[in-house]
Amino acid sequence: MSHDTGDRRALLTRQLDIAWRFAEAFVVDQIDEDLALWEPSGNACTVRRSDQGWVADWPDEENPPIPDVTIAWILWHIEWWWADAVAVVEERPKTPPEEHRWSGGTDGILATKTAWDGILATADLDHPVRGLMPEPQPLWFVAGWVNFELTKNLAEINHLKLLHANANRG
Repeated sequence: MSHDTGDRRALLTRQLDIAWRFAEAFVVDQIDEDLALWEPSGNACTVRRSDQGWVADWPDEENPPIPDVTIAWILWHIEWWWADAVAVVEERPKTPPEEHRWSGGTDGILATKTAWDGILATADLDHPVRGLMPEPQPLWFVAGWVNFELTKNLAEINHLKLLHANANRG
């Protein structure tokens, strides 16, 4: 392993660890079903229980305004895109969003985090990842995107928690 690869791996792992500490402090084990399914407005995407499990709404991005989302929808979204990132890096097929079922809590992101930790620890960071982004990108680039996307989604969850808490005051 070159010094550069070790430095990149350490940076990417440290960034993920920072985001994950936030997840453990504010998301994992802190979201119950009522909070997860709370709709911040009358125009919201969520997940709905069906015979096939928890199915996510898909926003109509062609007809604004784009709907608000629930915490459950964001958790579903994290599970879906992160599981797809793991699958593509492992050269397995992606799951279309309409086929991904939410775990019903944070179990899905916990399992995917474990899989991603293994990838970050051992995979060739220069290996081109095909099928996740418009153009093939090296794994180090994809890992940076994962860290950014996870951090953004966790911040969105925390913001919704604050909105919920403030809406229920008084």
